[in-house]
Amino acid sequence: MKRILTATAIVALAALAAAPALAATAVKSAPKPAVHKVVAKKPVATPVAAKAKVMTFKMIDANHDGKISYSELKKVWPHLTKADFAKYDTNKDGFYNHTELAAFAKANAPAKPTK
Repeated sequence: MKRILTATAIVALAALAAAPALAATAVKSAPKPAVHKVVAKKPVATPVAAKAKVMTFKMIDANHDGKISYSELKKVWPHLTKADFAKYDTNKDGFYNHTELAAFAKANAPAKPTK
């Protein structure tokens, strides 16, 4: 029994010693993935509105009162005038609800590029 354990230990040590060599050959023989060369193009000038991220009602409603005031919307649309704000405030309460904001956003959305 002692000989079997000794032989098993020798085989295990030999396997452990050969493991790094086997791993190195496995890495060398593995096929390399195809690499495509990417050519950098000049950035195309896009309008500022196209670069803007999508804002949700909750993101614009800073005080979370369920309505958007002129000052809250002015933070998102810095060029907003009170006249533009009042144009889409259909119930004339001085705030935008979801429907009014959707109408304002649709009217002020950037034009889609033509192909």
